[in-house]
Amino acid sequence: MNYDKIGRFEYKLMVFLVGLAGLSAFLLLWQAIIPQPIRLPGMVIDRLTTMIMLLVAGVGAVAYRFSLRYLDGEPRHRQFMRWLAFTVSMAFLFVPTINLLLLFLTWSFTSIGLHQLLTFYRERPEAYPPARKKFLISRLGDVALLIAIAMIGIGWGTLDLHVFLEQATAAHATSFTPSIIAMLIVIAALTKSAQFPFHSWLPETMEAPTPVSALMHAGIINAGGVLILHFAPLIAMVPLALFNLALVGTITAILGMLAMWAQTNVKRTLAWSTVSQMGFMMIEFGLLAFPVATLHLIGHGFYKAWSFLRSGELPRQPAMAVSVAPARSLLLGLIGTILSVPVLALAAHITGFDPFKSPGELALTSILALSIGQIWIASFRTSLYTASDVLMRGLSAFLIMTVLSIVALTLYHGIEVFLEPVFGHLAISTSPLAWFAAILPVIAFMGLATMHTLLPLFGQTAAGRAFYVHALHGFYLGIIFDRFVDRIWNSFEVRRAEHA
Repeated sequence: MNYDKIGRFEYKLMVFLVGLAGLSAFLLLWQAIIPQPIRLPGMVIDRLTTMIMLLVAGVGAVAYRFSLRYLDGEPRHRQFMRWLAFTVSMAFLFVPTINLLLLFLTWSFTSIGLHQLLTFYRERPEAYPPARKKFLISRLGDVALLIAIAMIGIGWGTLDLHVFLEQATAAHATSFTPSIIAMLIVIAALTKSAQFPFHSWLPETMEAPTPVSALMHAGIINAGGVLILHFAPLIAMVPLALFNLALVGTITAILGMLAMWAQTNVKRTLAWSTVSQMGFMMIEFGLLAFPVATLHLIGHGFYKAWSFLRSGELPRQPAMAVSVAPARSLLLGLIGTILSVPVLALAAHITGFDPFKSPGELALTSILALSIGQIWIASFRTSLYTASDVLMRGLSAFLIMTVLSIVALTLYHGIEVFLEPVFGHLAISTSPLAWFAAILPVIAFMGLATMHTLLPLFGQTAAGRAFYVHALHGFYLGIIFDRFVDRIWNSFEVRRAEHA
């Protein structure tokens, strides 16, 4: 076996990626001080783009440095490093681009580079089916985005995104075309960010090197979200597009969460977690919470990169957990959720966050209340002996709830203020469709919280054990999609052989 040692060029690429991360950090600091967009040919540098550029470049540089040792001695090591740098560079350029032709090229080249990384271990046949599935799904997204760009070029005579958005938002009331473009952008975003029913490839890409998983789950998977952010002013004016984002995001979050609970493999657990997190990000977009979705995108990206890069470590010995009756857990969760309401009201008063500003803000606050309510379950997951123990744990849980509520709403309100120069004041919809889109995820997360509490009881039944098997396999949606992909791919291979 011929080992492919890296040379000076690969180390120069390392310096290049670190330089991109440093430049992004500098530009973010500059924008924080002077929020004046920097306009370059085909690009705009502002607070939003610099935040995401720092995520892409930072994760890319860390993944590249990790790969220098992780793949040391592997065949085709130099080729891998070059494809990694190429993929990061294309994803980096995609973020600030406003020229629609360059936007499409960087969008497509990022996907092509990722395909090369996913199939790095060519001797592993298991690596090909999910990579092929991802490749075909990405081409579907390419078609949707290309049609949208063609409609913009023909209808508005420009390939400048900002020029189009200014004209389209003004013409939206008199033309149906902007709504069609918004729906095409939503379809493209759903394919890129592994949303139902295009999600099954993501948990199956386990044969790629670990740094590829880190880059993919922390950076590239966010491309759909970045595309939505590019077209935010238009999508905010199309209620059907927002509703579809909330609906598909809710379905994806439910599927991802249920499948994640059933996994026993660390990387598969993280992968299904990403599916669920991307679903929640789409919910935030559908609820018109673009700044909050951006904060989620950044936070999840850095966390998931860290999680994958340390997934090879030996797990720590978990603390001995005391079994708690499901009925008691359910009661504690209900108490915690109820108590979180006045706590969040206090936090909203302190931070200036208005949960009644829109249906979306109210829905996200309700989901936050459900999450904070789980603290009570965790706080009482030990044996209690005296009334003083109960009192101390209750006070401790209440204090943690208060601190977390203030921190969460400070971040929510802070990111809205920070990104206000970018998004401005988006129109708030209070239509029945907007309220339905807001209520849907709240009901879904209430059901998930209840189900997680009752899992010990449900798992003891025959139906529960069968449900676990179905969830472990992602409810077989990936297998159904595999058959469809195999037919297309095999048909293409046959035709290519016939014309060879």
